[in-house]
Amino acid sequence: MELNDLVEQIAAKVAERLSDMEGGIQLAELLGCSEGESCQKPKLLILSESHDELCLPFFEKDSIKQKFDVVCAADSNYACDLESVEMIVLRNFSNTSLAKVAQGIGDTPFTELVIQAILMGKQLIIPEEELELYEYRETAPKLYYSMMLQKVDYLKNAGVRFCSCGQLESLIMGTPVSEESRSCAKEPEVMEEKTATDSSEIASEMKCTKKILTEQDLRQACQHGIAKIYIEAKTIITDLAREYAEQKGISFIKG
Repeated sequence: MELNDLVEQIAAKVAERLSDMEGGIQLAELLGCSEGESCQKPKLLILSESHDELCLPFFEKDSIKQKFDVVCAADSNYACDLESVEMIVLRNFSNTSLAKVAQGIGDTPFTELVIQAILMGKQLIIPEEELELYEYRETAPKLYYSMMLQKVDYLKNAGVRFCSCGQLESLIMGTPVSEESRSCAKEPEVMEEKTATDSSEIASEMKCTKKILTEQDLRQACQHGIAKIYIEAKTIITDLAREYAEQKGISFIKG
């Protein structure tokens, strides 16, 4: 092969390669990425002990999907690369898993992945309505319930964040939590203002038929001047809600 032919072939290959690189840079710019950066979205991992689709529509919101690549750990049998995960939402957190994770026992794929995420300093969020422990507040012996609450506090001190379902989207998107955020508890939600029985009685009472009463619910009630809430016998009041009620002087009456 003549030297000139060889030089021409090399020059053609170099020109082709440069053209490909320029096209890649232009594509990155169109996608809002600067040169040398990857346009891959950060991952939001849904980590649950069981694979159910009850709350999946929440994570299909356009606002969330535009910011994150939402993946479910159960889809891959918990074989997840946590290095590429930016945020994790723990769902349906059972008492068994709570106790195991707090003690560092990773004897299931789920608990092992949760412990690994904590050790790696990943941002974990748990909707308090999906924490099984709160379902037993009214029936569990105080000493035993207090012991389990210590495990919740242990996880909080380890960096795990607990919030109401109504605050979940704001935490995921990194936006200020709205005072008017509504809870996404599974049961029907009703907060009704009671009618005053006489002209001297101030409408400061409210009837609640929700199964789970959260801090966010009480914030809404407080905005309307509610100081007394009638609840059903089996209504679960989360610990954050009770703390808020004590601060604001809100009382509960079972009826």
